[in-house]
Amino acid sequence: MSRQEDLNVIWKRIFWIFIALLVLAIAVTYSLPDYKVPFIVCIAGNVGGYVGFHRRLSILTDPEIENLSRSWFALILPSFIGGILAGLLYLLFLSGVIRGDLFPVIVPDDDPQCLKQIFNDIFCQHAEGYAAYAKLLFWSFVAGFNQDYVVDLIENIKGSDKKTD
Repeated sequence: MSRQEDLNVIWKRIFWIFIALLVLAIAVTYSLPDYKVPFIVCIAGNVGGYVGFHRRLSILTDPEIENLSRSWFALILPSFIGGILAGLLYLLFLSGVIRGDLFPVIVPDDDPQCLKQIFNDIFCQHAEGYAAYAKLLFWSFVAGFNQDYVVDLIENIKGSDKKTD
């Protein structure tokens, strides 16, 4: 196949993976309302992962494009990693390690039922207002789009921790 045919296969697969991801997001959002915010963070990271992956396609060689067109796993992996990194960034926001005007403020939910289960205090959180939600979604997208950003951020936190010892 030609490069263009391989790219067409990749784009079609990415589209169907994205549709499956949206259906999963809608299903989880309605079936597990307590976990809505962390799941939406993960989805934003997934979307960022796909957009970043799509942008990088133009710089790949023909053999790399050919190999990608044959592998579902290689197409799913960038999104999966983007979701994980967005989740890690969410935990950094929750912990207060990252703060400032550019970052969202995360506050606990008011629902006492939500906090009665183990680990729900991590999941039963929400952003403080519309601006904070916009920041949360933006940074979650960035975590997937530029996956090096979160990894570098973690490295910087690790480095600053060593300096305080």
